[in-house]
Amino acid sequence: MTGIIDEIKALAEKIMGNDFAHGYPHVMRVRRYAWLIVEKEGLEVDEIVLELAILLHDTGRRLGEPHAYYSALMAKALLQERVPHDKLEKIVNAILYHSYSYARKNRIEPLGHEAKILSDADKLDALGIVGLVRVFLFGAEHGRSFEQSIEHFHEKIFRLKELMHYNYSKQLAEELTERTRRALEMLLDEVGYE
Repeated sequence: MTGIIDEIKALAEKIMGNDFAHGYPHVMRVRRYAWLIVEKEGLEVDEIVLELAILLHDTGRRLGEPHAYYSALMAKALLQERVPHDKLEKIVNAILYHSYSYARKNRIEPLGHEAKILSDADKLDALGIVGLVRVFLFGAEHGRSFEQSIEHFHEKIFRLKELMHYNYSKQLAEELTERTRRALEMLLDEVGYE
């Protein structure tokens, strides 16, 4: 089954492009965090499920919102004939669950570690200096004002640490949140934002 991972990896890279905020570079950062969580927590996971969920979790962004829904549809279409039903179910669940707002609204519960790991890893990539850059890139791309981007930190980004599942994720989220806060304070000081 490793062949399918290579195929999906190439496809995801092509679909998602080089966008730093939500493109393939984001997927690779999420992948790095996910496997760190597995290692640091000593978790046993289905590697095929986790890899495919990571690779496909944001592919639906090109179709619109809710991106988790569209990403899950894409995963089903791509994998239905290629992976066993139980694995596909867990992949789709992980993709749907990674979006906190979508999962909460639709009462989606994680079916295993893979869903919780993807959720934590995706949120970790929204923190730190990378997270700071992503907020402003996304804001510029979607016509959000500087003030709206600042508000986004307080409404969402600084709360992500509360949504972590694993001790390692919680600890890293604390560190990265503090880093984000300091960087944002420096930015606001430089631009004279009151």
